[in-house]
Parts: sequence; C-alpha cells; structure tokens
Amino acid sequence: MNLKIVLVVGLIFLFAVSSGGICYLVMGGPDLEAAYQNGKAEAVQKTQAGEIPHTVQVKNSWDRPVRVLSGTLLTGDGSGGLVIASTVTVPAGSSVEVPAYSTEPEKRTVPGSKLKPTGQAPGLIRDVISSSNPDNPDEAMKTQLKIWVLARGDKLDIYRGEVYAAVKKRDMRFYQLKERLEAVKAELKADYGLTDDELSAADINSPILNRSSPLRILSLIKTIYPGAGQ
Repeated sequence: MNLKIVLVVGLIFLFAVSSGGICYLVMGGPDLEAAYQNGKAEAVQKTQAGEIPHTVQVKNSWDRPVRVLSGTLLTGDGSGGLVIASTVTVPAGSSVEVPAYSTEPEKRTVPGSKLKPTGQAPGLIRDVISSSNPDNPDEAMKTQLKIWVLARGDKLDIYRGEVYAAVKKRDMRFYQLKERLEAVKAELKADYGLTDDELSAADINSPILNRSSPLRILSLIKTIYPGAGQ
C-alpha cells in the first residue's frame, strides 16, 4: 500500500481517537480538567442569561500553565451547561476570560456560578465551533443555534430557559427565531450529510454527533503533512 495513503489513514484515526492530543504536544502542560481535579483551577460564569457567546473566567492557581481547549464542556449546579469556544493557555497564577456557548437551552445560565469541566463535546459540535468566529455577533448566533439543534433536536423548547432569554435580550420575535433555526438545520444537513430524522432525534449524547467534517480532517492532515492530497 502507498506509504502516503497509510500515513493519511493513520492521521485520520489519530484525529478520531483524540483531537486533544496534538494540542497537548503543541501547547504543553495540564488541561483545564486535570487542573480542576487537582484543585488548581476553577471556571466561573461571568455573563447574564441570553448572552451569545457567554464569557467564562478561568483561574489558574497552579505553578504551571493550564491549557483550556475549545470544545471543553462545563456544567454547574443551578446554571446551564456551556462549551468553551476557544483554545487558550492560562499562565501560572493568573486568569483568562474565554467565550463559551450554551449546551442546555432549557436552563438559564447564572452569573457567578462555579463550573466543572466534564470532558469534550462530541466531534460535530466541536467542528461547528471551530468553523466560526465567536467575536462576530452573526456567526456567534448561528453557531449557538446549531449547537442547540444538535444538543436537543426536536426536543428544543424555544419558550424557556436560555433560548427565551436570548430572544428577549435581542428584542426578536419567535417567528424570526424559528426561521433562523430552519436555516441552520439546512446548513447542518448540507455540511454533515445529516437527514431530517437524524436531526429530529439529535441529542448531545447521540452517536451521530461523533463525526466531523471531511474538510476539517483534511485541513488537519495538511497542517501536519503539507504534501498530503497532492
């Protein structure tokens, strides 16, 4: 078998097993979850319900840098769950604010809540996050809607919790939100080959979310092996 093909297949497998491994090699140091488990880091919700994206403050009390990886899930007692939307390094003894999206649309986020890192979001949600800019309001809104659709499918209730707060904060009408949801559903189907039934049954724990865009995988391969695909 061609050596180049073997290498490409191997890289795809490596990516599927652990997208965080390469970040560890490049950035070094423990990640947020490891630091949290050692009592050396904490994450605190900073923004009010309805913000898109939210802001989370990560404090590092360790004597070494802590990596905060995009796609890290955060949960809190009494506050809606979030997923971190950028990868940063928090220097020893300091704090950094990072953007995050809501993953529990039925629950409001509460400022001041302490959040616990609970692993990585499914691959498809991480891919949606990585392909947008949280600093761009329109892109951030579209990304948030995609995450809500993937996390809840047809069970998404737009009249409560974080969704309701987001609509009211922007003085939107619910028919406008429904139109935007239909638009992002069409994008998800086109980008990831999802069917109507798969989107309807989607849940943050669904196996169908453990996939990624072929374009993202190809981009990763070309980053590591520039000659791939030539």
